[in-house]
Amino acid sequence: MKRFFMRPSQTKRKSRAERGAPNEKNVPRISIRDKRVMKNKRKRRTFLTTTLLLLVGGGAVIGDSSPGVTERLDEIMNRERPLVIAHRGYSMAAPENTLPAFELALLAAADLVELDYFHSADGVPVVFHDDTLDRTTDAVGRWGDGKIPLRSRTLEELRELDAGSWFSERFAGVGIPTLEEALELIQEKSVTLIERKEGDAGTLIELLRRRAMLDDVVIQAFDWDFLADCRELAADVPLGALGPPRREDGSSYPYEERFLNRAFLDRIEKTGATVVGWNRQVTRESVREAQARGLKVWVYTINELDTALELLEMSVDGIISDNPPMVWQALALRAGEWNR
Repeated sequence: MKRFFMRPSQTKRKSRAERGAPNEKNVPRISIRDKRVMKNKRKRRTFLTTTLLLLVGGGAVIGDSSPGVTERLDEIMNRERPLVIAHRGYSMAAPENTLPAFELALLAAADLVELDYFHSADGVPVVFHDDTLDRTTDAVGRWGDGKIPLRSRTLEELRELDAGSWFSERFAGVGIPTLEEALELIQEKSVTLIERKEGDAGTLIELLRRRAMLDDVVIQAFDWDFLADCRELAADVPLGALGPPRREDGSSYPYEERFLNRAFLDRIEKTGATVVGWNRQVTRESVREAQARGLKVWVYTINELDTALELLEMSVDGIISDNPPMVWQALALRAGEWNR
């Protein structure tokens, strides 16, 4: 990756006397402690300014940008601050998993935009969260049945549905996008965090390879075997292991056993994942353990400012939220001198 440095000044440095600097004997000495305090204040001010510039400026990076898909993703994944990740788009402002939600997430300068997908009856990956169509479409009113599985309908049938009115009449007529349509929109200005709900690894990898996006997205799933399948088909594809997972018999772990721990991390490493996507059941110790293994820790789904601040205190690497501007607010507060 290219690195850019300031060119050193070619002008000969003037002496202290030539610059009119005061005599050192007359200048009060600054203690080491005061120097550290001043340095920390400058760091906080710089970080706060950068955060606000990113929010107002749509996430643009000031200066030269290095070409290349892999370099772009590498730069985002290794930013010095925690990442702002829009959950199902900006789903607090628009119907989840729709193109308007993704457009608003881009306007909110999200580093990554998360979405979910299933396969339609005719095998097309479509962006949707639930396995049934009832909650976020007019399928029940249109077709008269309840608990209609998405996988039971073809893409042509799914195109008939209204996926926006349940949220607000402002979004009446908004449809269910295909995964390819969503990628085309998001990838132009951000990076897509693709959560697989159902579907084989081969279909997803082939789609991403065909669109030359294989090294410019992150794939995540609760099904860690699916991640291993993706790794076999594409050795370098970025993967995220979602948790807590279920037991091998399909049952849930008891609450107290769902916290991110060493045993889970051991299993995650075997999948080839580089990101751990966990709920708020993380601790400072488990975050440090994951990071010591070279794993990023992204926590979902955080919509409360106080919780976001607590997670930032734990040094998590990313926060997934329905409300991306709230995460920016948390980052600004964390960077500010008024942080408590």
